Amino acid sequence: MRYFFAKKRFVIFVHAFELERRHPSEPNAFSNELVRAWCALLSRAAGMRRKDEPPPASVVVEVSHDAGFDAGRSGNGFGHVVPSDAHGTELKSDARDGTVPRLWRTLPGPDAVRRRAAAFAFSSNGLPRKYDYRDWTATTFMLRDRAIGNFAYPWLLCVCVSAVWWALYEHVEHLRHPRYDLSEFDRMYALIFTALGFMLVFRLSRAAIRFWDCRTAWGTIAMRGRALCDDCIVNLGARRPEETDDVIKWFCAFAVGVKCHLRVEALCAEQLAGILTREEVDSMNALMDCRFHLFAANKMRRAVKRALLEETNDETAFSGDEDEKRKRRFLHPQHSATLMHSARGHLDVLVDVAGAMERIKATRLPIVYVAHLRTFLLVYILSMPFVYVSLWGIGVVPATAIIAFALLGIEGAATECENPFSAKRTNHLGMDGFCENVIADLGAMLAWWRDESSGG
Repeated sequence: MRYFFAKKRFVIFVHAFELERRHPSEPNAFSNELVRAWCALLSRAAGMRRKDEPPPASVVVEVSHDAGFDAGRSGNGFGHVVPSDAHGTELKSDARDGTVPRLWRTLPGPDAVRRRAAAFAFSSNGLPRKYDYRDWTATTFMLRDRAIGNFAYPWLLCVCVSAVWWALYEHVEHLRHPRYDLSEFDRMYALIFTALGFMLVFRLSRAAIRFWDCRTAWGTIAMRGRALCDDCIVNLGARRPEETDDVIKWFCAFAVGVKCHLRVEALCAEQLAGILTREEVDSMNALMDCRFHLFAANKMRRAVKRALLEETNDETAFSGDEDEKRKRRFLHPQHSATLMHSARGHLDVLVDVAGAMERIKATRLPIVYVAHLRTFLLVYILSMPFVYVSLWGIGVVPATAIIAFALLGIEGAATECENPFSAKRTNHLGMDGFCENVIADLGAMLAWWRDESSGG
C-alpha cells in the first residue's frame, strides 16, 4: 500500500508539473491540478460512495502565491474550495434554496464577463472600425476600408489598357491617321454615362436596403428578446425562477446562435461563459449543424410552456380564502393564457427575423442585372482611351484611372454591402457587438431583479 501511494504521488507530481510547464499563463494550474488529483486519490482509497449518494460537485482550489498571484482571477486566495461550473465561473448557492446557481450570479460574474469580452473581441477582429463621420480628412483619404479588393482586378485592367494604347498611339504614326480618330463619339459617351449612372445607383441602393434590413432585424431581435425576458421576470420570476432563468439564458444563446449561423461557424462556448455550461454548448454543436438559434428558440418555448402549464395545473390553486391564494401567488388562467400568447408572439418574431436574414444571405440580386451592368461598365471604361487619346494625350491614363476608380468603386461598395455578415470585412455588421449588448442588457435586468427580490 505504501508503494502504491508513493508511486501515485510521483505520477501526480510529474503530471501537474508538466501542465504548469505547458501553460505558463496559468499561474495556479500546477497547484490546482496537484490538489485535484490528490483529492481524487484519497477518495479512491477511502472507498466507493453509496449508490444513492449524488456525485460530488466539481471544485476549483485556489492556492495563494507570495508573488505573481493574479488578483483578478476568481477564487478567494486562501485555499478554500469553491463550486465552479465548466466555464470557471463561481457557482454560489442561491440565498433561497441553497442549491441552484442563479443566472443573476453567473452571468454578470467578473470572470464570465472578461471571458465573453475576450471571445467576442477575438471573433470580431476589431471590426467594424469606428470612424468620425465629421472628419473629412480621415474619411476622404482612407484606403483600407474602401473594399478595394472587390474591384482591384478590373481597375488594373482598365489602367493597363489605357497606358498601352497611349504608348502605341504615340509611337506608331499610322494609328494617328484621321480615319482612326474616334473623338467624335464623345457626345455618345455622355449619354451612356447617364444611363450607366442610373444602373449603378440602383445597384448600390438595393445593396444598402439589404444592409439596413439586416441591421433592423438585429434591432428587432434585441427589442423582442428584452420584452420577452422582462415579461417572464415580472410575471413568472417570483414563482418560477428556474424557468425564467432558462428563458433568459436561451435567449442569449439565440442571439449568439444567429450570429454563428449566418457566419457558418461553430458555436463558441466562451461567448456564453456564465450562461451555458460547456456541455450544453457541445451538445448544441453535436445536435445542430449550424441552426443553433432554432434549438435555442425551442428551449425558450419549452421553458415558457413548463412554467405556465404548471401555474394552472393545480386544481386547488384558486380555492380557499384570499390569504391562501395570495400566498400561493398562482396566475389567473386568463392572465396565463395572455402571457403565453405574448411569449409566443415574441418568439415567432425572433424566428421570423432570423429567417429574414437567412433569406437575404441566400438570395442575391439577379445575375442578369449584375452581368449586364458589369459588361457595360467595363466596355465603357476600356473604350475610353480609344475615344479621348487624341484630345487628352497622356492625360488619358490618369483620367481613365480616376473614372474607373469612381465607377468600379460604386460596384465594389454594392458587392461589399450585399451580404453583410462576415467578421473579416470592415463594412459588415458588427454582430459580435450586438450580442454583447444583448447580454449586457439582460445582465442589467437580472441585477434589477436580484435587488428587488432581496428587498434592496
